[in-house]
Amino acid sequence: MTRLRFTNRGRMSRPLFKFQKLQRRIARFAAVVAFLTGINLFCVYCLPAHIDLTRRGRFTLAPQTRNLLAALQTPVEVTILCPKVPKSAGEHNFRQAAVMFRDMLQDCRRLQPLLRVQELDAQESAAGRQLQQHFPDVASPCVLITYGLPGAATHEILSARDLAEFRVGPDRRLVAIEFFGEQALAAALARLTAGGKTAVFYVATGHGELALDDDDRQSRRGMGRLAQMLRELDCAVRPLDLTAMARVPYDATVVMIPGGEQAWDDAQTQKLGQYLRQGGKAFVLADLNYDPQERQPVANGFEELLAEFGVAIGNDRVITRGITGQVEVASPALPAAGDHPLVRSLPQSPVTLFECRSLRSSTALKQVSTRAVPLLVSHAAPRAWADGDFVLGQLPEPGGENDSDGPVVMAMAVERQQGEQALPALVVVGDAEFVSNRVLSEPAGRVNASFVLSCLNWLRGRRELLGDVPPRRAEGYRLTGSPEAHRGLVWKSSLVLWSLIVTVGATVWTSRRRG
Repeated sequence: MTRLRFTNRGRMSRPLFKFQKLQRRIARFAAVVAFLTGINLFCVYCLPAHIDLTRRGRFTLAPQTRNLLAALQTPVEVTILCPKVPKSAGEHNFRQAAVMFRDMLQDCRRLQPLLRVQELDAQESAAGRQLQQHFPDVASPCVLITYGLPGAATHEILSARDLAEFRVGPDRRLVAIEFFGEQALAAALARLTAGGKTAVFYVATGHGELALDDDDRQSRRGMGRLAQMLRELDCAVRPLDLTAMARVPYDATVVMIPGGEQAWDDAQTQKLGQYLRQGGKAFVLADLNYDPQERQPVANGFEELLAEFGVAIGNDRVITRGITGQVEVASPALPAAGDHPLVRSLPQSPVTLFECRSLRSSTALKQVSTRAVPLLVSHAAPRAWADGDFVLGQLPEPGGENDSDGPVVMAMAVERQQGEQALPALVVVGDAEFVSNRVLSEPAGRVNASFVLSCLNWLRGRRELLGDVPPRRAEGYRLTGSPEAHRGLVWKSSLVLWSLIVTVGATVWTSRRRG
């Protein structure tokens, strides 16, 4: 009787046991769903749309592009005109570049909804044919950028070479892609939204400065390539000879002094000083000219004027010891620490300066109300130092009587204090050769050009630009080994993956069978 009663109890409690087990499973399932929902909500509302984990931020828009997009107040139409089926090598390359360009435009649209993007085939689309009729200079494949209201819109056209450069190796295989799409888009938006009067840059002449009309790509004494870059940005570039002029012209936006082998006289320095004291702006490249008889650099003539604005030029040159121990006068200049807007906009890659003179804050008695901010600095000691001894026939060594340990300042920006407002006044660099045609024509010259454009845009007040946009470089990766080894790598990886899946499944099935 007792045994029968126990059996009846066991049979009656089994449905309750199953119901409690089902409740626990439902509770665990609900907990997992709630946990995953919470993670998704956190990712959607707390994290950015995408996270760029690349070392150089290949998939992050540059600050100047963000500023340009934020300043837009009128819709911008970006139309990619490209055939759906490329027939030539040029169309094929353009389509590859257009894929990267379209991805970059999606990042831009997240920041600025006024940017509208469409892709059309000029042959099959009526809208594409209509655009070609309305804009006679449009030739497919290309990118058409229109800005403004209908009937009064202006436009820019980007071709395949403006978007990317495809580099092949000796075996004709693709090894790297230089993507200029963001750079081209930012430059086009800057030109379309510029408005107002054209900036006029006056370049000093008559003292052996870099020649404005020298276009030779291999020239170290010409700056025609930089002048061409400025003209492409709708800026006027004119020579300035203060020996024949009574004063700096009234329409000058910025006065550039690209080095020089001869010293300025007092009359010319006085004219430049009058221009600066009245609110003018200057971009000064203080070149190093060594006098072997005096065993010291030759004076530029405007040292006292720069000291009045808070900058002192050293009678030395920055020396850098390379990784192999070799002493070099071509020194990498790194962005200085600080929160100044010009410092933040500088390229993170080092700018190469040649026999650069060191700079420091001036302690002259006669000074205007200014603030000097370091822009570029050298490496720290003992890797870099400012050599002021100039012993001929000997390799420079740190620790001399007139030497200064690194890091030393190689470029400075000067702001004019006007009440609570700080206005751009000067940018001083201890070298001029870094803007020559030969240096800017080299692959590393893009960093130098970006630095120069950052400084000039800051001086002219274009805070939304502040420089060039660095290109994005994507290098191809090629597996080593024979095709048989590659096939073996594929099937071996697949075998390991399927073995892992079968093992996990068998383990779960066995565990459930055992209870």
